Amino acid sequence: MDRKDKYYTRAKKEKYRSRAAFKLIEIEKKYNVIGRDDYVLEFGSSPGGWTQIIREYTDMPVVSVDLNRMVPLDNVIFIQGNINDGSLHDKINEIMVSNGIKSFNTVLSDAMVKTSGNSEMDHYRSYELCENVMKLSVDLLSKNGNMLLKQFQGDMTNGFLDKWKGNFNFYKITKPHASRAHSKEIYILFKNKH
Repeated sequence: MDRKDKYYTRAKKEKYRSRAAFKLIEIEKKYNVIGRDDYVLEFGSSPGGWTQIIREYTDMPVVSVDLNRMVPLDNVIFIQGNINDGSLHDKINEIMVSNGIKSFNTVLSDAMVKTSGNSEMDHYRSYELCENVMKLSVDLLSKNGNMLLKQFQGDMTNGFLDKWKGNFNFYKITKPHASRAHSKEIYILFKNKH
């Protein structure tokens, strides 16, 4: 049985919306990214596999963003929007104000560009996406806050790390077992914002 079948089958059995849920479970067990009292901002949420896991780890409302619609979940505030759209920051701020959220303790991004088959192009576009997530949300992150982003690894990955790691006390590249072995998909973790 290949990896896809194993995690797909487990997701169906455990009623998770996607196999991606197991990636976040593994990262959380290793690195303790989400706290029980954390406000979490999530990008690339649909169909909600990660959102379900986030809800298991925090008691606070979760703000989730995706281009595509997402079936509602309890205690999740969903924004249908584009990370590259300048108005998204204002929408997030409005939700923060109306829900008494001063800052987010954790920002997670499982967002990814549609793949083209050209690995250099896909890497560059995923790098740009991660840049936009950081620019949009690093100022919304509280002191000691954590960020986790998916990226297709490539020659710009080290530059991305060098640019943003100075804002944090810890950084790490990780690849969970639920990621497909042949994929260039990695997760970049920044912890404990200054």
